[in-house]
Amino acid sequence: MSKESSLKAALGEVSNFPIFANLKMSEIEALCAMGEITVTPHRQALFSFGHNANFFGIVLSGAYKLAKPTPNGTETIIYFSTPGDVVAAFIMPQPEPKYPVSAIAMGTSRFLKLPKSTYLNAWMKNPDIILRIQNLLSTRVAQLHNYKVLTKSTLSTKVASLILDILQKTNSQDDDLVLPLPLTRKEIADSLGASVEAVIRVMSDWSKSGIIETKDHQIKVLKLDKIIELINSAT
Repeated sequence: MSKESSLKAALGEVSNFPIFANLKMSEIEALCAMGEITVTPHRQALFSFGHNANFFGIVLSGAYKLAKPTPNGTETIIYFSTPGDVVAAFIMPQPEPKYPVSAIAMGTSRFLKLPKSTYLNAWMKNPDIILRIQNLLSTRVAQLHNYKVLTKSTLSTKVASLILDILQKTNSQDDDLVLPLPLTRKEIADSLGASVEAVIRVMSDWSKSGIIETKDHQIKVLKLDKIIELINSAT
């Protein structure tokens, strides 16, 4: 498939995302001018922390973890970006922007890469789009605030909240409630500021109790009511 054909197909995909809801195709084409589809293999970086930020874009499929390195050489996961998420947009107006996080693919993932010039020439001049991006960021901030509120809660409650957030965010219609991204125990630990060993204990207990089922880093929720019960117990 040619670059032009790939971009045309991607425009059909993004037209279904909330960020472009109710926009005419001509408007979407302008906002995606000079776009390019990139496929990021599992565990590979779309972009890296501290590098020059010359593009932003939209997650088409798969997922990316947005992570920031810590002084001790590990990483803190800030957010899991899933289809429809706009990534790195608000740093584009800066004179010489640097990526504040790394974006690492979780499973083979597709991304609509848009150059900085498209943001400056089209996105910045569209107040409605800017408002929609702000709303997306507000959702991320609300999620981070929720995790902060749960700081003194048990690790089981924190893990339950993370799993429910991902299920709700991706609007999973799967009756089996399988998380749409391959989460390792370490990634769960890094996103919650917990030890890997502690997360393993929680997940093992849940597996033995029939709350979840895990296979090849895929998490399947068997008893959603138990997950919700854990969260409600902390409120």
